[in-house]
Amino acid sequence: MSAVIAVDLGRSGARIAAADRRWVTTTGAGLGDPGGAAAVAAVVRAAVGPLPAGCTLAVGVPGALTRPDEAVALAEALTSGRDGAATAVVTSDVIAWHAGAFGGHGAGVVLAVGTGAVALGVDREGTVRRVDGRGLLLGDAGGGAWIGQAGLRAAVRALDGAGPRTALVDPARAVLAGRPSTPGDLAAFAPAVLEAAESGDPVAARIVEEAVTQLVATTRGAGEPVALVGGLATALSARLRAAGLTLVDGAGDALDGLLTLAADATTPHEPVVTRRRDEHVDGTGPAADTDRLTTEAVRPGSEELDALPTPDLVARLIEGQAVAPGAVAAMATPIAEAADALGTALRTGGRLVYTGAGTSGRLAVQDAAELPPTFGLSPDRAVALLAGGRDAADAAVEGAEDDDAAGRADLEEIGVGPRDVVVGVAASGRTPYVLGALAAAAERGATTVAVVNAVDSPVAALADVAIELVTGPEVLAGSTRLAAGTGQKIALNTLSTAALVRAGATYGPWMVGVRVTNAKLRRRAERIVRDATGVDADEARAALAAAGDDVATAVVALLAGLDGAAARDRLATAGSVRAAVSGRRSGAELDPAAGAGR
Repeated sequence: MSAVIAVDLGRSGARIAAADRRWVTTTGAGLGDPGGAAAVAAVVRAAVGPLPAGCTLAVGVPGALTRPDEAVALAEALTSGRDGAATAVVTSDVIAWHAGAFGGHGAGVVLAVGTGAVALGVDREGTVRRVDGRGLLLGDAGGGAWIGQAGLRAAVRALDGAGPRTALVDPARAVLAGRPSTPGDLAAFAPAVLEAAESGDPVAARIVEEAVTQLVATTRGAGEPVALVGGLATALSARLRAAGLTLVDGAGDALDGLLTLAADATTPHEPVVTRRRDEHVDGTGPAADTDRLTTEAVRPGSEELDALPTPDLVARLIEGQAVAPGAVAAMATPIAEAADALGTALRTGGRLVYTGAGTSGRLAVQDAAELPPTFGLSPDRAVALLAGGRDAADAAVEGAEDDDAAGRADLEEIGVGPRDVVVGVAASGRTPYVLGALAAAAERGATTVAVVNAVDSPVAALADVAIELVTGPEVLAGSTRLAAGTGQKIALNTLSTAALVRAGATYGPWMVGVRVTNAKLRRRAERIVRDATGVDADEARAALAAAGDDVATAVVALLAGLDGAAARDRLATAGSVRAAVSGRRSGAELDPAAGAGR
């Protein structure tokens, strides 16, 4: 059998086993989280790193039992890309624990108590039974989120004088200030409840006692004997034994279970195990490589798309694009890295240069076009190179994206150099035009960034920073104007906005570089000056007029007590409104002739 890599994924981290090595990461995910399968795939790939050729990737993930379509999508995502796994085996984390604890074919029950709570039993006839694990709204009774929520509610009642006093009040204050909203937020308070119960607090003790009662009922609905696993297993084991559960030590853990399931397709768990082999793993050449892209696959549940009633069709299309925010969120770190590089470039006279083709290129053109009126950036410092030229902005130019020489020539024509940042946008990560442009940019010393919807792609390999938005299969297979395009739009908005903030083109939440070119924008400019300085509307209007309709200058003049000319000079020297108001230079050295917002 090929090399097997096992990943036991939870919402707080992952444990990985490969060959004779095991390691842990602190980033987790579940199929019920925003971004679904695409976001989970990104977390798994980041945790595992480069995959050996022909390997099998076995993953246990929360939500695989209740979201089988997402489990299929995850398996497809894990076997896609130039360096995807040859085979993916996807199942629920609790299934993995059961296969590990009872050796694949053994009878017994696993009670998993972490953020949630679920019992999974297999009897001697091989019948699988699951109890609970239905999420905090309907179930997960006795789990960490359930305990944490009950403890916080008790603390709130005590604070309001509507419930008994409890030692939970003090530890709850900081948690409540953060407005907990997710099961993970609530579960984080469970240890405080358990600690208070051990210390004799009667309110906490009652909560824990009720949790144990609920867990015993859940487990007995699945059978016995019981292997107790999960983040709260150690803390609750003595109480569960005292409540009458027969607890046994499992033969192995979830990683052992995943290795078992990868090797054996005959266990009772098989109906809830998703297996996918990359059908192109033995293919070669660009055509086979493109076939492997997840964006070319069919999104599960879309097979009868054209037969759906229109309301269901619309709902399905919306649902398909809902993966985009999660895919972008998974790339927050490289987006931040790219934003810092671009912010520095814009502060020091460099340019943002986008390059792309088709939908990706048109989204880049749109983002570049919006930066001058929004931030006051000179139009020649936000450039978009589109395969096929400007004619391709509103109509397809056939064959243009396949011309890598054109990408290189367009890049060289505008004289890209070391101060510039070149961002290549390509859903497939393989567009020749973008590859040509990025290669030329790298040769000329520019910083390069890739925004793609694939993993381990040629475009990403060329870039200094790779932003891989794994949005998965499209509802309309191959139509990357849907989820992939939505993800790109969010990423480009985030990247360029963060960069301009870093470059000093804003003050707080205000667009102090906005250009006054019509009545609506004049009203906005006056409102920004008024709100940013605290003066009334008449003073704001007068200051804006004295500053020649330059919002940033008007704000500095009012806040620093300067006339328009002095405010403009200080702003040019300082580099941002905040630095000008405080009378210091901002962190990066500014080229006074090419400030970001001037």
